[in-house]
Amino acid sequence: MTKEITAALCKFIQQVGTIEEKDNAQFGKFADLSTVLSTINPVLAANGLAVIHTTKIYEDRNVLVTNLMHTSGEVITSEYLLPSATNIRGNPMHAEGGALTYFRRYCELAILGLNAGIPDNDGDFADPKISKVTPITKNKAVGMPKILDDETKEYYLKLVGTLLVKDKKLYNSLADALYIEFDFNRNKKLSENITLPKHVTFIEEWISANQ
Repeated sequence: MTKEITAALCKFIQQVGTIEEKDNAQFGKFADLSTVLSTINPVLAANGLAVIHTTKIYEDRNVLVTNLMHTSGEVITSEYLLPSATNIRGNPMHAEGGALTYFRRYCELAILGLNAGIPDNDGDFADPKISKVTPITKNKAVGMPKILDDETKEYYLKLVGTLLVKDKKLYNSLADALYIEFDFNRNKKLSENITLPKHVTFIEEWISANQ
C-alpha cells in the first residue's frame, strides 16, 4: 500500500523549490548532489518523507538501493546495478565512490519525480573533437526523447568508436555492460543493438562513471 506516501509525495512536489544548476561541467551547468540534497531534504522532512540510500552486492557487482520512506511506514524502493569498476584507470576505490555519488543524484531525482534541468551528458568524458552540443540535448527543454533519431545515434556511435580507439579494454567493458543490461542480441553488432534513448543514456552514465 502506498496511499500515505503518495499523498505526501504530491505535497512535496508542490512545495519543493527549483533545484538550481550552479556547478560547471563540460556540457554546461548542472546541480551536484549537495545542491540537490540541500534543496529537497527540508521539504521532504516537512512532509514526513526521507530518501535513504543503501548498497548490496549482486553477483560481485554493487547495487545502489534507493528507498523513499514515509513516517507511516510505507516505502518505495528502486535498485540500480552500478557499472563495474574493473579495467579502469586510476584508483578503483575513487571510481566506485564517484559512481555512487553520480547515481545517487540521478536515482534520488528519479524516485521523487523531479528534474533539475540536468542534461544527461554532464559527465566530463567527451573527446574535445566531438561537438559539445549533442543532438540529444539541443533544442530540448527537459527529459529524454521517446525515439532515438539518426543524428543522435550517429553521435553516440562516434563517441563509442572514439573510446574503442583510445582504450579497447574500456570499450569492451562498456560493450559487455550494454549486452548484459539490455539483453542485447550477441549475434548482432553493438551498433545494431543501440536503438533506444535509454541505450545512449546508459552509455553516457557508464563512461562518466568509469573514466
